[in-house]
Amino acid sequence: MLTLPETLKEQNLSMSKADSKSRSGSGSAISGLAFDKMQGLGNDFVMVLLDDLLAIPSFSDAVKRGTNPLPSMAKGLCDRNFGIGADGLIVGFSLKKTPAIAVDILKALDAGYAVDTKCDIGWIYVNSDGSSSAMCGNGLRCLGLWALRKELVASNRILVSTKAGVQEILVEDESKITVNMGKPILQTDLIPLSTPSAASFVQGELNSPDFKFKATCVSMGNPHVVIFDAPQAQDSLSEMKFSDSLKNLSVQVQQNKLFPEGVNVEWCRVVSRDEVHSLIYERGCGATLACASGAAAVVVAGVLEGRIERKTEIRLPGGFLSIDWAQSDDHVHMSGPAATSFKGSIGSDVLDSLILSSGGQAVSKEICCS
Repeated sequence: MLTLPETLKEQNLSMSKADSKSRSGSGSAISGLAFDKMQGLGNDFVMVLLDDLLAIPSFSDAVKRGTNPLPSMAKGLCDRNFGIGADGLIVGFSLKKTPAIAVDILKALDAGYAVDTKCDIGWIYVNSDGSSSAMCGNGLRCLGLWALRKELVASNRILVSTKAGVQEILVEDESKITVNMGKPILQTDLIPLSTPSAASFVQGELNSPDFKFKATCVSMGNPHVVIFDAPQAQDSLSEMKFSDSLKNLSVQVQQNKLFPEGVNVEWCRVVSRDEVHSLIYERGCGATLACASGAAAVVVAGVLEGRIERKTEIRLPGGFLSIDWAQSDDHVHMSGPAATSFKGSIGSDVLDSLILSSGGQAVSKEICCS
């Protein structure tokens, strides 16, 4: 019987053969940058290797000049009309097999946090609008499965260096990948909130001329505001789909002066002590089918408000995530699936236009997918 890494290796070999065959009628692969499109509950990502990026002359030249091409690449590649389409771009790299990645390269790519760590891999996460984020739980699940298939790691227990610190991923199979997301941050100046330093913001007043809510704020490496039982969200929560009016309200909340770095907005309804329905409007990409760090924040906020148990299922438009806020060590554990949607190659001319411009867009016909 194959071990999990061996099984994933066999699956990856089969997918690679099919990918190569489908992308070339003559048997030759299209030159450019190989990518994997992955998703966790519909929260989707373009996955690429840093080593492959550094092999592209225009990319390596830009980095040597101290320029970070990843924001403009993310905008183009994640565009759902002119690019591959995704909520974010994930760049992964081994910290075991390729320890020689230069420190100045990682710093130029805003990944200096990976220098001198004892982790297995590092990642750079960029939202579809080109902004960066320190945490994305669905992205980490995809990263863990992807890293095993790419043989960047030898074990299904993986340590990842992120802006939010070291994260641990346990890949049991495609249907159950668990991320230890660490301790929630509740101190207001660390979330951050633009209020006088306080112990926490639990069921605090969130007011503007247009709305008034009781809300709880949590950071899971990125800031979240969790709002239960808002009348404006009830119809959308019943359908598990954002209305245009709720999207507009979410933007207004994000722009509130309380949030100097923006915020992810969670609209929630408690179904039982161990189930919550939630719609999440993310900073950097808007309404998505799932947000794992948001689901974690919902459980933390729900427990602090006395509404739910520490181990709770969160229903999102893309499906369910299991969240466990362990009382023993205060760490939040998130479990859910991940899957590869398709693989492909991005043409060299498209890459050059994205790398050399501040916001170029990829042309769909030049991105070959399978």
